[in-house]
Amino acid sequence: MRAEFLNTLGTVVEKLRPQGKRLRFAARALGPRSLRPLAKKLQVSGRKRLRASLRWFERQSRLRLSLAGAAALLALGIGFAAIYGRTIELYYRAATASAGRVPVQSEVRRAVQEKAKQLASALDRRLDKKRGLAGDTWMSARVLVALRENAPTYAERINVKVVERYFRSLAGPECACWRVLPDGRYPNHVGVTSWVLRALAAYRVPAQAAELGFLLETQDGDGRWPLYAGAGEERFASSYATAAAIIALHEQSILQPDPKLKERLAAAVQRGAQWLKKHSASEGARWADYPAWPGADGKFLGVSGFVLVALHRVSAESLDALDRAWLRQLPMDAPPALASDRSAKTVQVGRNPYADRTRYYALPWSVLATVTAYPNASLAGKVGAIGWLERALAPGASIHALSGRERNLAVAAETLLALNGIAGAMHE
Repeated sequence: MRAEFLNTLGTVVEKLRPQGKRLRFAARALGPRSLRPLAKKLQVSGRKRLRASLRWFERQSRLRLSLAGAAALLALGIGFAAIYGRTIELYYRAATASAGRVPVQSEVRRAVQEKAKQLASALDRRLDKKRGLAGDTWMSARVLVALRENAPTYAERINVKVVERYFRSLAGPECACWRVLPDGRYPNHVGVTSWVLRALAAYRVPAQAAELGFLLETQDGDGRWPLYAGAGEERFASSYATAAAIIALHEQSILQPDPKLKERLAAAVQRGAQWLKKHSASEGARWADYPAWPGADGKFLGVSGFVLVALHRVSAESLDALDRAWLRQLPMDAPPALASDRSAKTVQVGRNPYADRTRYYALPWSVLATVTAYPNASLAGKVGAIGWLERALAPGASIHALSGRERNLAVAAETLLALNGIAGAMHE
């Protein structure tokens, strides 16, 4: 910029040079005592003004360059903060929180608490506490488990004898087990039976020997369970049924006074957990609903989350690698609150085929599995988990559209279970 200015100034000087010569000639003609002092003064003054102009120009140039540099640094800082500030903040929260606590933002924490309170109230209102509870066995069991885990004192607000009588009135006539519906057209269902026994355990009702016997006798020697009792082929082995069964037996074992029965239940749980770990997908922390099915490819997020939660619930060993794999494979966006998967595979029991209509709700079980896996994560894994959970649970996320007034109460009950899990992890 200075060179530009000097070039321009040189041009002006050249144009004025003839006028200077004329002025000097006139001065000589008039004599030294007339215009020479004035010319000298003008010459000195001109030089001073020229030097002052140059100094001013340099100062302005430096100022412009300084301002431009500051603006560039400011823009760079703003851009850096916009891109990396959120990540830096998440790393700080993850690094400074206690090992088991998930440090989500306060607004997310409040939203979770409010939604859990609202869903619990809605589910409680939907129960017929004198007779039919939630209308069917499977749904009633899930609702009762969710309400009990949401509030430990809930058992004091409901007649436990009514709960026990309701479930046992709907048990199958030929076994101490339960079906999707009590109609004889439906087969004995390991998943429904497991949820019922888990619900009874939640309200401190010990299972009868025959009820536990049904699950123990249905388990295959390698640890697996089918969804329908009597479906003995390996291809009918169900990840969902196995996960539900080990939770039920684990919860019920706490209430059993017989040490030998406790040992038998613990051994069955251990075999089931080992089977599940053995049949996770090669990338880890993903399960097909029927992993031994030829060409099995249904690695659903909902059933995978349910299995991982079950393994933690029964305190299975060596879950660190599965936990880290789960967090690595989280989808970028949380699934919608009502999203579910089902394979609808046909399971053969004797000569009769039955469709598996189990729905695996993706959001609640992926949230609960993420919270459960969090303590075993690396720092980067924790940062990813916090960000994912905040997107899934922030005010305005689809989970907050659930009201508990949906026709199918199962999704509200399972969502309440997930909210209970994150609420507990936020306050450890």
